[in-house]
Amino acid sequence: MIKIFDFEACKKIGTELPSSEYYEWIDFALKNKSRFVMPAKTRIGQDNGDYYACMPCMYEDENLVCNKMIGRHMLKPGEERTVMMSDLLLYEADTGVLKAVMDVEYITTLRTGAAAAHSAIMYAKKDFKTVGLFGLGNIMFACIETLMSQIKDREITLKLYKYHNHEERFMEHFSKYENIKFELCDTYEETVVDSDLIISAVTRATEDFAKDECYKEGVTIIPIMTLGFQNCDLFFDKIFTDEIEQIRGFKYFNEFKSLANTTDVLLGQKEGRTNDKERILVYNYGLAIHDLYFASKFYANSLGFEKEIEYNFCKDKFFML
Repeated sequence: MIKIFDFEACKKIGTELPSSEYYEWIDFALKNKSRFVMPAKTRIGQDNGDYYACMPCMYEDENLVCNKMIGRHMLKPGEERTVMMSDLLLYEADTGVLKAVMDVEYITTLRTGAAAAHSAIMYAKKDFKTVGLFGLGNIMFACIETLMSQIKDREITLKLYKYHNHEERFMEHFSKYENIKFELCDTYEETVVDSDLIISAVTRATEDFAKDECYKEGVTIIPIMTLGFQNCDLFFDKIFTDEIEQIRGFKYFNEFKSLANTTDVLLGQKEGRTNDKERILVYNYGLAIHDLYFASKFYANSLGFEKEIEYNFCKDKFFML
């Protein structure tokens, strides 16, 4: 038997689990990155910016291997689907037996948002109070839910960049937190100025969001889609990433003042933020270790939402004729 986790099954599981657990899963996987086998992400480009990316990973401690396929494809007339789609095959590491097929679009959104929240806690000033947000879609919802699970008692102001009334839905959802105040902004620069922490989930950007002088001392920027802050590459004090090799092709990579992997900071091998004046930029490019670890936890917490089907894999030597 193999288990099938479609989108709805994963969504039901995700809504049953507390956001604080997602933070802990991100933290655990980063601290234990050396215990995972994670080959380089393979990308196949297509016309009009469409693509496939293949992300394999193995975690022998839990006897698991996965292969995630994620793709971006613009909609054709009459189609009903999301532009981004992703699926994951989960195997037993020591046998090669397929355990599960999972739609991981929901998981990808969760782990991406949770990773940004984890970076915010790690690198923002300890007393950060003002947070500028661009791109108020699903990933940002996951990010702020996870972030709030870690700062339950702190009064913070969320500066929301207004776009197609997304800010209205965002404020309605997060009004449940009495320690959040909202401020609406008409421009990127207005959102940036005086923010201690800036998180962006904007998926398309043709130019930098704000001029250098808009970024105050001590600011931390987390561009989830790695867009809109290239000017900051040249003058920010420190840059951190989930995996250096994945951002080596960035335009200004060789001009970064300081660069380190977050795992090395978590293990005490590199310094993180050392004072409240440092401007810090965090590039999380996405790790298969998080996809595998989240998938394993969803599998373990399936709660009967998944389906099981008979899977007759080859059990003996066979002959073609």
